[in-house]
Amino acid sequence: MEWVSVSLVQDQDGRSFRQTNRWSAGSMHCRVEEAKPPPTLLERIEQSDPSLRELAGFGGYSDNRIAAALRKNSTITSFKLSNCQLGGNSDDDGCIYLMQALIARRSSLKRISLARNFIGFHGACAVADFILASQDDPCIYHSIRLDLLQNCFGDEGSRVIADAIADGTKQGKTQTIADIGLEKNGIGNNGLLHLSNMLSENNTLHTLRLGKNDISYEGVVRSLAPVLKQNTTLRVLDLSGNRQIGDLGAAAVADALSCNQTLETLILTKCSITDKGAMRLLQALYDCTSPLAVLEESNHTLRELILCQNPILSTSFVGETKFLRDAIQWNQQGIASSRINKLNSFLMSSEGPRYVHSTDLTIGLIPKLVFKIWRIDKSIDAVYSYIRGMPEILEI
Repeated sequence: MEWVSVSLVQDQDGRSFRQTNRWSAGSMHCRVEEAKPPPTLLERIEQSDPSLRELAGFGGYSDNRIAAALRKNSTITSFKLSNCQLGGNSDDDGCIYLMQALIARRSSLKRISLARNFIGFHGACAVADFILASQDDPCIYHSIRLDLLQNCFGDEGSRVIADAIADGTKQGKTQTIADIGLEKNGIGNNGLLHLSNMLSENNTLHTLRLGKNDISYEGVVRSLAPVLKQNTTLRVLDLSGNRQIGDLGAAAVADALSCNQTLETLILTKCSITDKGAMRLLQALYDCTSPLAVLEESNHTLRELILCQNPILSTSFVGETKFLRDAIQWNQQGIASSRINKLNSFLMSSEGPRYVHSTDLTIGLIPKLVFKIWRIDKSIDAVYSYIRGMPEILEI
């Protein structure tokens, strides 16, 4: 005969687990069987659990205990630590502990999200220290996405982060930050100036998100637009929610688009843009003043332009929305197709015929002519030279 008792006990970390006691007949010896609980989050971090690739929250542990465990970890590649109270005090201790741990661990990572932690200047300096340290190990750190949404960096915090990225470029180090989000950080025109200077130095950042800050048209005109004309790496730019950008800021961005041929996504939601600003953006995408402007001065790479929730309400622009939509769709087909489609559209428009000196050719044949040239010589320069050489080339 055997007697069994089952009880719940707790280990030193306060975890409950089942303990079974067994007594057999003829013996007063008790055999204890324990069902151990699964490892804690701290244990999984310290032991580099291969199934733990993403850390989403602290699981009730303090930030300094998590940071200490991370120094021993080599498996986590993504840190989603939103709303973890890493800031909010005068010293930003939680953010500092975390950044120091990430520097010490020297293991590959792809994403760090510190959104909604209300991290201030001291935390921004800790993030800048991590960026500088990552540039010393380009084989370990590369193409990192850094989400810093809704903190309290302000102009000074954005300055130290921008300087950290730019300094690595000046020293010839490999850049490691490919995507950075600084939405809702109270960044104004001075902060934008530092970020723009960084863009002029950097050659790896492909995404910059600056939505819902305090950026006005003055900062765009003075700092950002001139840099966009020269930048060849940025693919995504988010300026949404900066309500003081307005038509003047939109016009400055449009001028930059006429020179920039690498930006693919531009988000200008809630930027107080009216018909005037929208028209300037359309002209940057499809400059229909001449065949040369259509081919060489129009932007052919922007594939997504988001202008929703702006006061573009007058009926005068309604007729232009089709051209704006068409220009974006043509750009999505690639540079060569964009150029030929825009040229076709121009030649079929009311502006086009004045460039055609032949009186015998029906306007409806012009697209066929362009297609014929395209089949013979798939060169935009050749197409333009043929068009410019009218009427001789039209004698078909």
